[in-house]
Amino acid sequence: MVTISYLAVFILLGSLITCIDTVLFDYTFLEVFYQLFRYQLLQDRIILYSTCLSGLVWAIVVDVRIKRKKGHPKNP
Repeated sequence: MVTISYLAVFILLGSLITCIDTVLFDYTFLEVFYQLFRYQLLQDRIILYSTCLSGLVWAIVVDVRIKRKKGHPKNP
């Protein structure tokens, strides 16, 4: 569930940025979407992708931990 929430937040924030840029700068949807993921510097691209990947990995780890905890209840 955490992974689905992470992906939903990522997609919704990307959509929100796209809508705002479309209204403010009079670009088309595809132009804004292309500019969101096109960076001139390799360092910016590495920061973006590593942040997204680490967030996805952490969401999967949390989901696995929650599933394990539900599967093995502790006996008092």
